[in-house]
Amino acid sequence: MFKKEYLASYIKWGVISAIAFCIPMIIFISSNQYSSTWWLFVGNGLFLVAIALYMLELNKSKGENASTQTMVAAGHVATVVGIIISCIVAFIVLSVMAPDIFSSGQSDKVMEDAPAQTGTGSTHGLVFFVFMNAIIGNVCGGSFSSIMVPYTARKNQTKDRKSEVLNN
Repeated sequence: MFKKEYLASYIKWGVISAIAFCIPMIIFISSNQYSSTWWLFVGNGLFLVAIALYMLELNKSKGENASTQTMVAAGHVATVVGIIISCIVAFIVLSVMAPDIFSSGQSDKVMEDAPAQTGTGSTHGLVFFVFMNAIIGNVCGGSFSSIMVPYTARKNQTKDRKSEVLNN
């Protein structure tokens, strides 16, 4: 469905956006406090910025007039790659920093001062918060960037070119 020449840029920007999310995520996991959940949202914002930078770089490489369809599709593919990498890194970090989170008893690594509604599992919602932000938060941020930037970054807004990414 997609041309192979764009695969390297999808992976490159997917890794960059995943790193942008994972640094604040690691800070959150190491803090152990419910009040530090804002770090996850900082990670979602950095993910959004990384995908927006990819859209701008793609547009610039096409002479500031890339096809809107190309940019939207490329942004969403890079978003999916970034989310997959973010989830893999989140699983590894959780397994290393809190190795007993998947056991049946209480984990040593729990969110302190978490409200009762966050869950009564072994981590008081730590795993749920991390993975929901890695998936839902990054889908929202990446999709927002992938939809907004292509329509605003083009120089010539009067007509659109044919998509280079999709094999039509």
